[in-house]
Amino acid sequence: METPLIIVFSVISILALIPTVIFYTKSHRLKDLRTLCLGRLTIGFLASLFVLFNGIMGIIFAANYNYHREVIVVILIIELALFLIPAFMISFVVPIGIVILTVKMWRRESHSLANLILPAIMLVFFLVDWIYIRVSSLSEGWLWLQLLSYIYPILAFYLLWQFIVFFFSSWTYGRRFRKKFAKYHVILGSGLINGQHVSPLLANRIRAGLALASPETILVFSGGQGKDEQLSEALAMQKYAIEQLGFPEERTMVEDQSRTTFENLKFSSVLIDKAENKKNEEFLFFSSDYHVFRAALFAAQQGLNAQGGTGGKTPLYFRLPAFIREFIAVMNSQRRKHIFWVGLITGIFIAFSLFVLFMDHFVFNP
Repeated sequence: METPLIIVFSVISILALIPTVIFYTKSHRLKDLRTLCLGRLTIGFLASLFVLFNGIMGIIFAANYNYHREVIVVILIIELALFLIPAFMISFVVPIGIVILTVKMWRRESHSLANLILPAIMLVFFLVDWIYIRVSSLSEGWLWLQLLSYIYPILAFYLLWQFIVFFFSSWTYGRRFRKKFAKYHVILGSGLINGQHVSPLLANRIRAGLALASPETILVFSGGQGKDEQLSEALAMQKYAIEQLGFPEERTMVEDQSRTTFENLKFSSVLIDKAENKKNEEFLFFSSDYHVFRAALFAAQQGLNAQGGTGGKTPLYFRLPAFIREFIAVMNSQRRKHIFWVGLITGIFIAFSLFVLFMDHFVFNP
């Protein structure tokens, strides 16, 4: 019995090894990491690697079945953990964590609606789950409505897939960044405390830019002045870098017209190009760790010669909801594509449900 099992698991391992190598090779041959394709390749690599791991475990299982039962027990525990831990995290740890992090954010940050985004999303999903379960328990006379309700799990899976792609793209981009030299380091702005002081989050962005600076590096502080701010974010950052961190003023530049991340990158690039008297000069940009990849996507969309540096550290209670907002912003930037697919899926189910309703009322029960 062992020999056929060894052959089967060996074939599985070989078949899994091929896509593992392909996904790994394609991922590391990407000329530009500023793409969501990076996440899809990472997911393909990890999925193939998982199957390869299971194939090898199967070979060990078959070869040692009659000799080393303790090895089999260890393998089964590992396999069980690989399935149960993610399910436990999603079902219990994540919802509880969302509540705890939201309370911390509400206490330590501003009491804004944006800081309630995670519990609001969780509440909506729980509500829709409840409706879906109620609809699925209806009688056969409501078959058309039950078919229509399948839109929810399919769209939920679509949304989950997009989030996983974004997560692994961001994660891989951060891990693949290599320390490199660029004459210009652009620090992306964020809101000021009391309209005039650099926040700890913004200070971490400045420190991240300084950490990779050389004696020739010029810091470009980018951020306009909001309605509730007494000076521009760029000027506040420049003042902080000079007075608190001792950075030379002559090696600083200020871009104080931007209002969004897209404008931060665009206007800073124009400022740098004027200083160098050339087009598309290379620069690194620095932001919070959760924000770097979205900024990198925007830089790629504009064709800028810019890569994200290491992100400034962010407290966990702030990072998770902020990362969700980053995901929503990226989805919004590609809204035409997502509207098309969501509309297509919804349209197919509506048409099929109407067909079933028509057949039930006018053909089978005239």
